[in-house]
Amino acid sequence: MTLLRVGDLEVSYRERGQGEPVVFVHGNWTTSLWWQPTLELLPPGLRAISYDLRGRGQTRGPAQPQAMSTLAEDLRGLLDALGVLRAHVVGHSLGSAVAMQLALEHPERVHTLTLVAPAWVDGMPAAYNVPEHQLAAQDNRSIYAAALRAMAPTAPDDALWWQLVEEGHQQRREATLATLQALVDWAPGERLTALRGIPSLVVSGEKDMLCTVESGQRCANLIGARQHVMKGVGHSPNLEAPRDFVELWQRTHLDPPAA
Repeated sequence: MTLLRVGDLEVSYRERGQGEPVVFVHGNWTTSLWWQPTLELLPPGLRAISYDLRGRGQTRGPAQPQAMSTLAEDLRGLLDALGVLRAHVVGHSLGSAVAMQLALEHPERVHTLTLVAPAWVDGMPAAYNVPEHQLAAQDNRSIYAAALRAMAPTAPDDALWWQLVEEGHQQRREATLATLQALVDWAPGERLTALRGIPSLVVSGEKDMLCTVESGQRCANLIGARQHVMKGVGHSPNLEAPRDFVELWQRTHLDPPAA
């Protein structure tokens, strides 16, 4: 891991390979480590970058605000600091909202857009806005581990998994609570039609109980993307079926069929 000054943060990031830039944005309650299986499977010729969002992982500095505009500005600042003018942007869950917000504010920085288990584009449903549940996970590692497993039901129960649990559970309390309101407030809806000029892909898990296939289809319809439903996996196709995910991403954005 490397630290890089970006605004009011020292952003912790991982980098692998050289070539065309691809930046990976993780979800809530996770870290850049969530992308490790993906990075290990990427083809040559890519400069892969994954980083820890503010309030998470080894990124240092204020955990707030968690507004999507702030998180998108953090990402833009990171790209600037790394000398990346334009990148393939891949976001998972909360990270998908950050990716979409960056594309709305700075479309010139986004070469392609890939949204994995995309966040609710009309605002987070009230049923999920339960701070008590979030704080229970914050205070009890076993509750958190069980909740994380529900989000990635078919991910291997291996050393990496328990490292993900350990890192994710260290999410700062301020970030946990502020993220709920940020997801409620972030409701771009029809504004997302402005992204239809960016080559995009939406990936949903067939068994995702949080950001459902129907929710993913709503996002895909707005941005003019193809939705791909990965069979037999939950909220984290990138972690549960990384090889299939990388092959799908490569076919879509690196090796598109001839017109």
